[in-house]
Amino acid sequence: MKTLRVAQITDIHLLAKANARLHGVDTAVSLQKVLDAIGELSPQPEIIIATGDLAEDGSIATYRRFRDLMASVNIPLYVLAGNHDGISDMHDTLAGETTKFVDMARVGAWIFLFVNTQVPGESYGHISPEEMLLLKSNLELAGETPVVVALHHTPMPVCQQADCQLQNVAEFNQLVEGFPCVKAVIAGHTHIEAEQVIAGHIQFTTPSTFAQVAHDVEMDSGAEGFWMTHRMDGSKHGFRVLDLMPDGQLISQVHWVYDN
Repeated sequence: MKTLRVAQITDIHLLAKANARLHGVDTAVSLQKVLDAIGELSPQPEIIIATGDLAEDGSIATYRRFRDLMASVNIPLYVLAGNHDGISDMHDTLAGETTKFVDMARVGAWIFLFVNTQVPGESYGHISPEEMLLLKSNLELAGETPVVVALHHTPMPVCQQADCQLQNVAEFNQLVEGFPCVKAVIAGHTHIEAEQVIAGHIQFTTPSTFAQVAHDVEMDSGAEGFWMTHRMDGSKHGFRVLDLMPDGQLISQVHWVYDN
């Protein structure tokens, strides 16, 4: 089998109306710039994984707009919900032949597991007991096949702010550490680039297609003071490429698109 190329996009925060802006950024334009950059890759990715916050408002209108924007990309798409997404409307609008909303998929020599970390009405993430059991079951089914686990909230300790965190990180890491088949975990949510070896595998946090956020990792200012410890940069937009080899090895790189 050949090397499998995967592109990860995350934290798009698309808006329903054309020309609408979020913190000064037209998130449809920034997404299109990233999609154009993905289209210029050689070789092309065989799949794209979108790890949440596809919509800013979780509305059907926004998911329809997202679907239309993605229609120009002739690459199968796997989607996860983020804290801003409406899971039911997202599923009903997007799930279909080319866009998959699943918990497990096999592509080439690799298995991809998709974990829901959304807590309705909250910015932080949590993996429910039911979702943790599903992850364990899917890992057992994977056997010795190399696995990438995808989720929205990063397990990495990149920020002390409660809203930036996955609450039950220790439980998640303890589970995946028991399965050597797990080679990588990919996530988003914090709008930054990060990489760390944890629990026997590589964890990646991928930049947003919308805007990047600098975090004061030493300080939790509380929900009301969030922007006292976070600084946004809407001038660059990122995505990740993973090249996955049949033997379980992998190479990953973040690509950037800059505003003129």
